[in-house]
Amino acid sequence: MNRWITAFLLLLLTCSSSLIAAEGQYYSLAVSDSYYLGISHFEDEIPARSSNAFNVTVGFLGYKAKTWDLATQIHLLFVSDSLPFGLYRARGFNSIGLSLQGSYAFSPFFSLSAQVGSEVNFYNMIKEAFASFSFSIAPQFTLLEKKEYLLYATIPISVHLRKEITALQAGFGLRYVLFPFVQKEE
Repeated sequence: MNRWITAFLLLLLTCSSSLIAAEGQYYSLAVSDSYYLGISHFEDEIPARSSNAFNVTVGFLGYKAKTWDLATQIHLLFVSDSLPFGLYRARGFNSIGLSLQGSYAFSPFFSLSAQVGSEVNFYNMIKEAFASFSFSIAPQFTLLEKKEYLLYATIPISVHLRKEITALQAGFGLRYVLFPFVQKEE
């Protein structure tokens, strides 16, 4: 165990010089609305659940260099009850989790973002919690760019892994990035 901690600390020390040399620290806020398709891992009366998912992500520690950025985030996910299947409806749930997000800019107008995270999920109707992992990839298109902020249109595609269900999400969103420590443009 101590070897892993030592390796992590060495990696952090090595990377910290490039983070200090980054163009700027930032905070971010992203929102997206997605189609949520839950596919059961076992025989069930509903083979697939169709729901709506609304995601809010707050980046509280981000660094941007010329072509890349990296951030730690808190993300919230709100999934509605499924569409009815006969008399059955799958329960909706809410999630809170931590994630690591990185992106690479291929041009001033296009970048690709990836996010990996873990969540705790709470059903809306019953008192039951469960853990999950998620992975997301999103093309980002620059809508507005100023020295102190960026605004992107995003098309997130996600995989949400739970014990009994794998869910696929696809949607549209906006991502706002604020650089609080730069001089404003005049």
